[in-house]
Amino acid sequence: MNITRLIYFLFILLGVAARVHAVNTDKFKYPFYAGITGGYGCTTWQGLVPPDSKQNDAMVMSTPKFVEEGGVLWGVFAGYEFLPYFALEASYLRYPDATINFDSMSIFTYENEGVTSFTTKTETVSLMGKIMMMIPRTDIRVYSSLGLAEVHRSDMITNHWKGSPTFGAGLNYNFTPRIMGEFGGVYSAGQAQSELNPVMDYYPFLYSVYLRLAYRF
Repeated sequence: MNITRLIYFLFILLGVAARVHAVNTDKFKYPFYAGITGGYGCTTWQGLVPPDSKQNDAMVMSTPKFVEEGGVLWGVFAGYEFLPYFALEASYLRYPDATINFDSMSIFTYENEGVTSFTTKTETVSLMGKIMMMIPRTDIRVYSSLGLAEVHRSDMITNHWKGSPTFGAGLNYNFTPRIMGEFGGVYSAGQAQSELNPVMDYYPFLYSVYLRLAYRF
């Protein structure tokens, strides 16, 4: 796409957004909002477990044997809609704990005096920009979001925060001028290193699907 077409495309988007704003101003007259989040989250520690076809003595010594993870996710969020098609939003998400299990002959067990498993906690704090468009002939907005998350891993090995890009998408709807509901999901990138004991520096890649309820004011 050359620069002329890109500019033309941007003007079309701005024109559509301006029309949406003009038509729906009364429905979005309360720009501040805050609410709660509930849904399903997964921390992808399972990605460190090799498939059965690649299991061998060397892998058993280095990688986890199996992982128990996934479950209920909860959080809170707040934001400000500068326009009905753009918002800036901050959120906190608490992911379900994961239990990482090792073979009794693993390096992890050797370095931790016979311990064969540990539980790790994960939470994120993020700031995202949301671009929203109205679905024609409805009051439903579809959105995509992009921003930065601070991922916190806390367990017997480490207790640190790490910056990560985060992405989201979903739908939202104003039931009343004051009450907004939302269905969506978010992904935050993690960190994995190829090393003898990979759990030492692993930050999970985070996936979530959730419902939200917010009060506008």
